[in-house]
Amino acid sequence: YGDYVIYGSQWRGVTPLDGIKAAVGSSATINYAQGCERWSNDESGFEEAIAAANKSDVAVVVVGTWSRDQTELWENYNATTGEHVDLDNLNLVGAQAPLIRAILSTGKPTIVVLSSGKPITDVTWLANSTSALIQQFYPSEQGGNALADILFGDYNPSGKLSVSFPRSVGDLPIYYDYLNSARNIGDAGQAFANGTLDFGHQYVLGDPHAVYPFGYGKSYVEFEYSDVKVDKTNVTVADTVTVSLDVKNLGAVEGTEVVQVYVVDEIASVVVPNRLLKGFEKVVVPAGETVPVSVDIKVEDLGLWNVSMKYVVEKGAFGVLVGSSSLDIRGSAVFYVE
Repeated sequence: YGDYVIYGSQWRGVTPLDGIKAAVGSSATINYAQGCERWSNDESGFEEAIAAANKSDVAVVVVGTWSRDQTELWENYNATTGEHVDLDNLNLVGAQAPLIRAILSTGKPTIVVLSSGKPITDVTWLANSTSALIQQFYPSEQGGNALADILFGDYNPSGKLSVSFPRSVGDLPIYYDYLNSARNIGDAGQAFANGTLDFGHQYVLGDPHAVYPFGYGKSYVEFEYSDVKVDKTNVTVADTVTVSLDVKNLGAVEGTEVVQVYVVDEIASVVVPNRLLKGFEKVVVPAGETVPVSVDIKVEDLGLWNVSMKYVVEKGAFGVLVGSSSLDIRGSAVFYVE
């Protein structure tokens, strides 16, 4: 459920297995096997898991991290995320990754669910190997029912990442609002078969870009953005700028999109982030329809701390980037502070 949950509360919740069973009822057969623990290298349960997959049309593999409850914390139970838990990598722990590969070897369509309190760097190969990848984070007590709703299409997913996912810990730190610099990010590095290393940006051997950036999240439908504009182009610190646009659902079912508005201080007296999230709006769009969306931005919230350590909103141009994530920008506009 999360870090520091009340002792015993985990027995009151809905597990992924419980949620799936409740969703299908008697209309389908669920073949379950534990496979492995979340912290152990023991692969003795693989044979049973493979047999269950071979008997099924689709395999759902739930893996991730585990946080201790308040009592377990002081009894030194194994845990792989949460307070007091420090690791030197962000990979799946123990036998979980080998379990996924074992299930994939059956040839069955495989959906992997990551239930974790942090980004998992296995997402790169998982996304390229599996039929679907779902990030559940801490699902809380009704997590099993929520997962079943997503899996069976009873709810169209609309979540967005509140953290960037790196390809490896060697790419850290990685975040969307990095400071502006005269130096380009550059290309990724590479390790050659003969052992030669070609380093990328800032000595990063891998790719400095996030595999899944801040604000990323997919839906069962596609959304089209259009007519992005601001209601005024010349403003004062006391003003509020309204960003408006239209969002169209290109799919055959209802969908929910989180429209994100980022602001860029084009010219500043000190170094500022390349962009900052300043507003968002979650909107439900019926199949095939278009809905208007508006997001208000207070100009007073666009300030910075200058060299005199005073909070000021400087005059000049501010760019508005509207998109489905911090990197998936669909439209832009600009206004000027006088």
